Amino acid sequence: MPETFDLDQYFSHLRARWRVIALSCGLAALLAFGLTLLREKQYTATASLVIEPPAGSDLRAAMAVSPIYLESLRTYEHFALSDELFQRAIDRFDLRAQAPQRSVESWKSGILRADIPRNTKILELSVTLPDPEQAHAMAGFLAAEVVQLNRDISGQGDQELIEDAGRQLEDSRAARDKTEQAWTRFIAEQPIEPLEGEIDALETRQYYLERALLEARAGGANNEGSAVTEAPQSARAAESTVSRFQKQLADLEQELAAKRALLEQRVAAKEQLEQQRASAIATHESVLARATEIKGSVGYRGERLRVVDRGMVPETPSSPSLFLNVLAALLFAGVLSIAYLTVVFPRRARRPAPLTVHIRPTGTGDD
Repeated sequence: MPETFDLDQYFSHLRARWRVIALSCGLAALLAFGLTLLREKQYTATASLVIEPPAGSDLRAAMAVSPIYLESLRTYEHFALSDELFQRAIDRFDLRAQAPQRSVESWKSGILRADIPRNTKILELSVTLPDPEQAHAMAGFLAAEVVQLNRDISGQGDQELIEDAGRQLEDSRAARDKTEQAWTRFIAEQPIEPLEGEIDALETRQYYLERALLEARAGGANNEGSAVTEAPQSARAAESTVSRFQKQLADLEQELAAKRALLEQRVAAKEQLEQQRASAIATHESVLARATEIKGSVGYRGERLRVVDRGMVPETPSSPSLFLNVLAALLFAGVLSIAYLTVVFPRRARRPAPLTVHIRPTGTGDD
């Protein structure tokens, strides 16, 4: 039959061997205590930076911060963990001299930590070193360098915007000047006012010619009722005058039509140039306003970092923790010893109970 697990017998087994558990826990605690004292103390210094919204943004929008925006601020953790920045820090504080064989990656993963607490705009930079003053100085140095790095990146973006706006401004100025030159040349070479004056003069002359023609025709009609001897001569003179006036009037109308066609052409060209000139001026003013706005907002377009707390020189070591190490050793030793006693419990439970022999004395009165 399979053996059943007797819980009372198991606890009795553990109580009977409590010295094993106590001894293992005591040895583990003593070992952890000694190793903790032998380990080099490490001190952690923390500097805090605040991530401020762009200066030109709406304050109401800045107050209504979304979780997506807060998550995007974790980009600045990469600023703080920049390899180039950390390389400058270890060179400045000569950390490689303390452990020449230790790699830069090992130094970085072991002493540097950057974190933005949840739902905050605070970047915490922590440096852990054996020397508390050196840790504090390095944390402050990295915080200042992160601020400067953010300014440099923002400055590069602003400079690119300024250069692009400058090119657009030059192009718009060149287009404006080109239309201005075309306008000036057109006004000088193809004036409209003198042509309008010529047309007015021709129209006045046309008016008088038409009146003279009417009068000549009326005079010819009156001559038809005069004497017979004078009629042929007067009729021929009247016809000659009417013909002359008609020819002058036809030539005048032809010239007037050409002048009017030229005027319409010049007016259409002038209107087109006016539209081009007005468009070029409006474009240039718009580009100029945008360039002025960009120059005025340099340094205020992106988030700004500012050191709000350089921290203090730590006085209490962050590691090793004597209490945590001893507590962990006690728990580990306790669990390990109980596991060992649990493993050996079935074997001891299967051992047969010792045989007890009872011997009856002989030679009694009962025989």
